[in-house]
Amino acid sequence: MSLEAPTLIEAASSIRSGTLSPLEYVQALLARVDAIEPRVQAWTTINRETVLSEARQMEVEALKKQFRGPLHGVPVGVKDIFYTKGMKTTMGTSAFADFVPAYDASVVKRLKHAGAIIMGKCVTTVLVFLDPGPTRNPWNTNHTPGGSSSGSAAAVAARMCPVSIGSQTVGSVGRPGAYNGVVSIMPTQSRISIAGAFPLAWSLDHVGAFSRSVADMEVLIESLSESPMPGHPQRAGNLKFRIGVVSDFFVDKADADTKRKMEEVTSRLSGSGFEVAEVSLPPIFDLHPAILRTIVRSEAASTHEHLLRLKPEAYGPKLRDLVQMGQLIDATQYLRAQRIRRHYQRDMARLFERFDVLLTPGAPGPAPEGIAATGDPVMQAPWTLADFPTMTLPCGLASNGLPLGIQLTAAPLHEGLLLEAAKKIELVLGFKDKPAL
Repeated sequence: MSLEAPTLIEAASSIRSGTLSPLEYVQALLARVDAIEPRVQAWTTINRETVLSEARQMEVEALKKQFRGPLHGVPVGVKDIFYTKGMKTTMGTSAFADFVPAYDASVVKRLKHAGAIIMGKCVTTVLVFLDPGPTRNPWNTNHTPGGSSSGSAAAVAARMCPVSIGSQTVGSVGRPGAYNGVVSIMPTQSRISIAGAFPLAWSLDHVGAFSRSVADMEVLIESLSESPMPGHPQRAGNLKFRIGVVSDFFVDKADADTKRKMEEVTSRLSGSGFEVAEVSLPPIFDLHPAILRTIVRSEAASTHEHLLRLKPEAYGPKLRDLVQMGQLIDATQYLRAQRIRRHYQRDMARLFERFDVLLTPGAPGPAPEGIAATGDPVMQAPWTLADFPTMTLPCGLASNGLPLGIQLTAAPLHEGLLLEAAKKIELVLGFKDKPAL
């Protein structure tokens, strides 16, 4: 196995056993960046001397069996909206090209406390919305990696780092996860603090993450979590996971490759001991696009009101339009949307009375061609609005050779259950492909 290839768990275990040098590991990843980055363009900032210095210190501590935490010596990519003390945080715009925060975001503090090395900052779309950055999909550089967590997903897929941090307000973690053939998660908003991240819409912004296995994701999320994660409920006489397949709306939005793959996955899960049944969405589901639009536009307008006047050059056309539309929404409309959202969350949560997790496509299809847009977040939006923890798992390749993903959703704060179910489903899927860079 080449030095840059280990997963998070493999690397962390090897560092603890003394068979992997943190310094040599970082050097191998930096060499991988040198070879791959010109084509993928996943990073905005890598302070090499700082990263190497930190790796040397981690190696000294490892030799003394002094480990800071479960991620000791493991490099992590961080989306370029999370403040990093002493390291540039550009928010994907030239207007902040030289901005260096004086403190770390909460998630960065937790990474460091767990022993991780902040390898660098990963490309985001402009100010976390739909105007894309330069990142390309490692599976085919003529295609989008998705967004807004473009660089975070692409860096993990391209084996430039084992795990990374992203964020999601509508579909900015799940969609890139599916497009890049990696595991992704958007936990419940309160699971991991968003403090110290540049906002888009505060009641919808979530920290997210990317990895190459569910086991890696479990270690990462446990290190970042604000509270313990409950696991799988032990139901007397029935320990199988109950999977609800949501066909209406989601499958209607999927292309032919994705529909075929969903049918195949559903059949394989049924034949592997899972309880699988179709589930119908409640009537209030039809209101989710309008609720989401009103909240995103209103909160983005509030967030950007002064910045748009001070730094108009920072804005792409799609974000500028969003802010200007939000300025036309009055407080009554916004409050009504938030009230309806509470009813939506309540009615959607009833789906988990019969099921442990819900199964939907990870995206309408494989990553679209071109990098002028980041794809459709339609598969993630309903769950982000509900604030239900959601994962994507790679499940196969489309006819054009690009990855396809499935999406799993659990009840609020049931990330432990979600991860346990995902580990078992991952074994059934058996996805082993990787981009041929």
